[in-house]
Amino acid sequence: MTRFLKKNGIRTIIQMALLAVVLYWWVRVIINPSLFVDFEAYCPMGGIQSMFTFLNNGALACSMSGMQLVLGVTLLIAVLLFSKLFCAYICPLGTISEWFGKLGRKMKIQATIPPTADKLLRVLKYVLLGITFYFTLASNELFCKEYDPFYAAASRFGEDVVPWMAISAMLVLAIGSTVIPMFWCRYVCPLGAFSNLFKHIYIVLTLVIGYAIIYSLKIEVSWIYLLISLFIAGYFFEVLLPEKTKTMQVMKITRNTHSCIDCGLCSKKCPQGIDVASLEVVKHADCNLCGDCLGACPVSDTLQVNQKNNFRWMPVAALFVLVLGGIYLGNKLEVPTVNMKWADEEVVENAALFEYSGLKNIKCYGSSMSFIGQIKTVPGVVGAATYVNSKSVKVWYDSTKVSSDGIKKALFTPTKVHVKDPADSVKVAIIEAKVYNLFDQMDVFYMDQLLRKRKDIYAFESSFGEPVTLRMYCDYDIDLESLKQTIETESIPLISGGKEFTQELQFDVSSIDRLKEFAYGINVRQYLFMPFKRAFNDRNKYKNSELASFEMVFDEYPRNKQMMDFMINHVGKAQPYVVGMVTYYKTEPTLRVYFVRGKVEPQEIVDKITEEKFKITYDNGVIEEYDNPYTFK
Repeated sequence: MTRFLKKNGIRTIIQMALLAVVLYWWVRVIINPSLFVDFEAYCPMGGIQSMFTFLNNGALACSMSGMQLVLGVTLLIAVLLFSKLFCAYICPLGTISEWFGKLGRKMKIQATIPPTADKLLRVLKYVLLGITFYFTLASNELFCKEYDPFYAAASRFGEDVVPWMAISAMLVLAIGSTVIPMFWCRYVCPLGAFSNLFKHIYIVLTLVIGYAIIYSLKIEVSWIYLLISLFIAGYFFEVLLPEKTKTMQVMKITRNTHSCIDCGLCSKKCPQGIDVASLEVVKHADCNLCGDCLGACPVSDTLQVNQKNNFRWMPVAALFVLVLGGIYLGNKLEVPTVNMKWADEEVVENAALFEYSGLKNIKCYGSSMSFIGQIKTVPGVVGAATYVNSKSVKVWYDSTKVSSDGIKKALFTPTKVHVKDPADSVKVAIIEAKVYNLFDQMDVFYMDQLLRKRKDIYAFESSFGEPVTLRMYCDYDIDLESLKQTIETESIPLISGGKEFTQELQFDVSSIDRLKEFAYGINVRQYLFMPFKRAFNDRNKYKNSELASFEMVFDEYPRNKQMMDFMINHVGKAQPYVVGMVTYYKTEPTLRVYFVRGKVEPQEIVDKITEEKFKITYDNGVIEEYDNPYTFK
């Protein structure tokens, strides 16, 4: 065992232990999908990207939180003061790359990259780093999740993964690292590029200070240009001056030239291919203080850390302190996903603060921005922040214009939900319940899932109150006690992104009553129908006399009216002379389509509306397809 540890067995133990934990959680999720573990929560690369999205957009990337930010900062501190310890001991892709490299050596198929080719290939990881940051900043979504081999495997190709990109990355990792030692880490890994950049901290500081000076002079320069200059500088110094730039690194591998017997074992054992035997102090950008060269040296007091034997395990100790400290601080830190103010600084400073937690629909950047758009319309509100981790919000408001109750009411969205169609002549009971903890749209979704399991519920709607009023349209002879028990169900199984999980519920019914009034099925369908009206494709530039229209009767009209936006995107992009759509209830749900007379035939529009797939084109150019939810008679 002592010999194993001297041969750097501690690193092997750490690598195997971390992979065993990942494998354990991965297998556990296969057996029970409700036990899904969010590996992304501990991703330092996501945290680093989120720091830049927060500086650039005032918002964290997607579902990032304080944990990822702290771990990202921890990684950078480790690089600055020690080396790329994350790469040496923790990164699963680095470990797998080493294993593929050992396989390649056993198969005797490994190749040596010539110096010129090595320098050219190193640009790849900086290009990928630039692309990753560009699309992350543009969309506030972590672009690396689309291709990252580890995330794809850990999430079992979750909804954020682009399969062809992830599979391509996996093949590059496996084949490249088998044929060329550490191919992924040297030439592809964007986190490796960013880490190498921060080894040249004085260059980074010079460029950042230069950008700050330009910014202070009121010259509008995008963050993108700072990032580009940083990446170019990182590549330049890695390739041309790999050992010349001064760093803040306090620990380095040192070689005693007097006791060295020039056996070359240290160079042969180095996973990164650094010629350690030719150096007195290893300052190479690829060195991550893994310690394999120390374990290979046969002569005592020859290869050391900072020329001291008792420093041998200092990198490992530093790693544990940084990781455990990062996790502790990450759990304590609550960073706003979005934090925006739209009034003068003086107004905001004098504003009152409203805080509310338990908003389950605050899930990511997109839902946070939806919340900002909703609360921004309330007169007197001057700013807002969302916190994804705690599902909470803060709202700054002028108390002379709006009250805290007014803000709470503004946060509430009255909802009508269709469950199933009653026959026209069916007599329908109207049940009214007062329900606590039924507030946001996710609560409404959970209520929908509960009531949908019953066969005697046709529809329901919610209206603001404390508690919220829930009105349900049901079979006339429904049992109220049974209905109350359904609403107060403690948990419900759900599926999201192909993963099963159990959602805990906290609905509490304070009262439930049957109203004296009742309705018939036809009245319920008409009342709960949610009309839709939208003009698009520059409708205003056409006179009414230039337009024509036609009607289509829905055979199936989905409950989620937002899908009409998808129809408009699908049809409007393909047919620029379609300029408006309206849905309403006559005797049945009906769609009316407006188009420019003589520019497009109605049948062409009908063919587009009834296609099996909706092709959705987003503002950033991304195109996705969705099943068409609408059918027509």
